[in-house]
Amino acid sequence: LFDIDCDSHSRTSAFWPLLSRIMEQPTEKKYRYTVGTSVKCHTGRGWQLGVIVRIDYKEPGWSKVVPYQVRLNSGPLIYVPADTPELCIRASAIETPDGIKSALLDFFHEDVDTAKVTIAGIQKALNDLGWEEDEGDSKKAVESLKKLPVKAWSLFTMKSMLEMEKDLCGASAASAGRAMVLLERSELKDKDRLLAHNLGLRAYSLIDFMAPKAASVDASKATELDKSNELYKGIKAYADDLAAFVSRRSKERKAYEDSKVPVTVLTGFLGSGKTTLLNYILKEQKEKKYAVIENEFGAVGVDDQLIRNKFDSDEDIIEMNNGCICCTVRGDLIKTLKKINFMIAKGKKFDGVIIETTGMADPAPVAQTFFADDDVAGTFKIDGIITVVDCKWIIERLDEEKKGENEAVEQVAFADVILLNKTDLVDKKYVDTIKKRIKSINASAVMIETKYSKVDLNKITNIGGFSLDRVMKNDEEFLNFDAEHEHDSTVTSVGVVLDGELSMDLFNRFIGKMMREKGADLYRSKGVVAIKGMSSKFVFQAVHMLLGGEPTDMWKKGEKRVSRMIFIGKDLDEQQIKKEAAACVVRDSKAAAVEEEFTFGSGNGFKA
Repeated sequence: LFDIDCDSHSRTSAFWPLLSRIMEQPTEKKYRYTVGTSVKCHTGRGWQLGVIVRIDYKEPGWSKVVPYQVRLNSGPLIYVPADTPELCIRASAIETPDGIKSALLDFFHEDVDTAKVTIAGIQKALNDLGWEEDEGDSKKAVESLKKLPVKAWSLFTMKSMLEMEKDLCGASAASAGRAMVLLERSELKDKDRLLAHNLGLRAYSLIDFMAPKAASVDASKATELDKSNELYKGIKAYADDLAAFVSRRSKERKAYEDSKVPVTVLTGFLGSGKTTLLNYILKEQKEKKYAVIENEFGAVGVDDQLIRNKFDSDEDIIEMNNGCICCTVRGDLIKTLKKINFMIAKGKKFDGVIIETTGMADPAPVAQTFFADDDVAGTFKIDGIITVVDCKWIIERLDEEKKGENEAVEQVAFADVILLNKTDLVDKKYVDTIKKRIKSINASAVMIETKYSKVDLNKITNIGGFSLDRVMKNDEEFLNFDAEHEHDSTVTSVGVVLDGELSMDLFNRFIGKMMREKGADLYRSKGVVAIKGMSSKFVFQAVHMLLGGEPTDMWKKGEKRVSRMIFIGKDLDEQQIKKEAAACVVRDSKAAAVEEEFTFGSGNGFKA
């Protein structure tokens, strides 16, 4: 069996003559296995586990049909050229996920009727023995564990098994870990076998928790403790396959994101210099090909006439008039982006898209568009939101009281980069006052002083603006929240800096609560955090209740693990946010390391 990207050295192995002989044999129509059967396939690189997904498989252009198409646990699809034991055999029970789980849960069935045991009953028994678990206080749990009698290990093991049965993977892993702490203190004759079983329980839970590398480590330890039990080898093989699959998907996801067309959103209050900036970008980057979406509030467009001569054809600039892009014509933005997508599909090449909003626009709904529509999200990605402010009038704009939203505040609060334009109209001392005022609203935005909207374009295009990690690389003190701020508005920024690593479970609860209770008032939330057990930095960001995050660069050797977060919104309780964030810090130095892969979440924290 082989896939298209088979490495070259295997083509000279003894496997290939065997494959040639097999391919010459007539294909049988009655096969040993059916769709869904877990099998082991000999791929020329050794035996690999997988599941049969098709019978009588044939690629376009093939003259023969092969018996099976198999999805390997590590990800790739392969085919089986002949239904022979030399190439494909049924996987044993302890080599399949369901078989592994069943074997782990059968551990106590000879001695205990698990049908009559409940998690609540075990919890009560533990409490009667003196167990105290204060949610969020791992130090208290560790102290309580030290006081428990050794015999309580069996209760934790049973609890872990029941939690696994209910797919409570995080709780199951924690219970197994506590059982091991107690077993280490015991003098039981079969101590190693019991430790191995709990390591197996935790390993399987970690697999369900999408932490295959940590699971593989636990499975290896279990194999060393109980060498005669093939179960733990099966768990390790399962974990290693999943780790390979996760790695493959991670690379595919990065390549996919890199292939998307970057979108730069230019925003700023009326008269700040947005169109001047757009003209400057198009003039200075003549070798680049941009599609421009021009939004004006009135029915007659003016700005588009000022930039139309920068294009090869009229179709590269699209007007959206008679409404604001963030509200009345938001649906038109999706249609416009789909029109550009159609142009790309027909062969039109664009280096990026630039959206110039009306001066009355709130950037948040514009950014949400790139998450809300699947077709748009599949082709485009937000590169950065650039807000241009007029230094002559920005303080007055920010302090202006309105019945509705203050657009100038919204634009500053949501920006990745803020251009302090028209600095020639004010003195340096006033510029410093503006910076202090803006920082009280958005402490994480990069501020650049400009005249006539002229700026180093490398600082506003292709910047990956939705990445706080990028900012931190350039300036480690960028999120210095200890500086004095003036909070003279309902829109404020709350900065959090935490030494040490965070518990992913507690951080999940914290961020999920923020999204649920304050999501409507949160303009931006973002941060770079250190998660216990993760070798890479974890970056999260949110637009109101739209939340996403992913691991990024690795922590360098000796680099201090510090988490930095910023929350920008209305009526934020700074003390409460800082208190709840601080509760996420792992206080227990012996906490088990867990390496995790995270996917997109929406309003409820990150999904593991």
